[in-house]
Amino acid sequence: AGLDIIVKEGMANGRLWHTPPPTLRNTAASMGVALDALVLGLVLAAPFRPQVLSGAVSVEQLQSNMDALPVRDHFLQHPDEWATLMDSCRQEEAAYWKDRSGLAWH
Repeated sequence: AGLDIIVKEGMANGRLWHTPPPTLRNTAASMGVALDALVLGLVLAAPFRPQVLSGAVSVEQLQSNMDALPVRDHFLQHPDEWATLMDSCRQEEAAYWKDRSGLAWH
């Protein structure tokens, strides 16, 4: 709280787009939004002052990313739902770095 934090990899280097946890995929579908809008909305609803770099490279991607704003508003009004969803996506640090080091671009 009270911290400005810049989030550079909101979509986890594309991993959340290509292999999302089922809870994210299901929540995006139930909310009627694209996966990127859900994920970026979750980041924007974090209990600090996040600034998110979207990484959009097309107008279509930017438009989809902008759908994160109503998602953010939803989770700001339902912090327990936000916390439960975030907890469902946790990954141990060692597993994260192992997965990340195995990415094709790495």
